[in-house]
Amino acid sequence: MSMILRRSLARALPRTRGYATEGTEAKINAWKAKQVVAEAHAADTSNLWRRISFFVCLPGIVVTTLWVVKVEKEHAEHTEHLKHENGGELPETPAYDYLNKRGSPFPWGMNSLFFNPKIQKDMTQE
Repeated sequence: MSMILRRSLARALPRTRGYATEGTEAKINAWKAKQVVAEAHAADTSNLWRRISFFVCLPGIVVTTLWVVKVEKEHAEHTEHLKHENGGELPETPAYDYLNKRGSPFPWGMNSLFFNPKIQKDMTQE
């Protein structure tokens, strides 16, 4: 019987709601202070990564690009030198067993999908 009485009283009594702004001025001020600290930290971190991007990453990309261009230019000069020595053609690549090994042809033929006849060996001739 007491359970029924408790439920009836709980339903009959007016409910009161507590709001976040009631009597919690100190909590609100603490939350605002944390938000200010978080915003300052976010701004500092953003500036740090912006500086890293501009002063580390971009110069690194430029230096790497210049190095790759130099190496590729040397490679192209070496290839032209080899062609000049062999009458305008590149020398034949050694026929090692492990090079260009094909167990079965691709659906489009023996050459790869991105076949370049200037650089790669034509596998249809074998």
